[in-house]
Amino acid sequence: MLADIIKPQGAPADSSSTEGYWTWVQNPDTGAFQEVWETDDPNTPGTEGDVRTIKCRAKAAMTGSIKAAEQFGAQYLNDEWVKLDMPYNADVTLRDRVTNIRTLSGQVLWSEEESSGNPPTTFEVFRVSPEIDGFGNLIGKIALIKRAVVQ
Repeated sequence: MLADIIKPQGAPADSSSTEGYWTWVQNPDTGAFQEVWETDDPNTPGTEGDVRTIKCRAKAAMTGSIKAAEQFGAQYLNDEWVKLDMPYNADVTLRDRVTNIRTLSGQVLWSEEESSGNPPTTFEVFRVSPEIDGFGNLIGKIALIKRAVVQ
């Protein structure tokens, strides 16, 4: 399987970069707050975020009951969770979004059926954990991702 990782606007090539810092900026159109990367060098122009494709194995994270996934109340909640198994060198952080989870032949596995054109579902990264073998070696990463409220 393949998945596209959407890096935030202006993110450095390596998320462990020390040549800048993350800051919150309010979008003038939507009013939403977004994290953007600010470089320490004022002469460096801002760069757009980019999309990186990684190899992965995606599996729906099933809850114990449908009641836990779908909740009625003051606000209707219908959470969809996916577990991604990735190579150890995949650069995925909590600031990223995941979309276009597909087979190697290009068939999209999660899509928005109620939207025009069935675009791929976008997920927010909830947690990233290392996967360790029995000898203490890092063999991969596991990411738990949740369907984003705004598609």
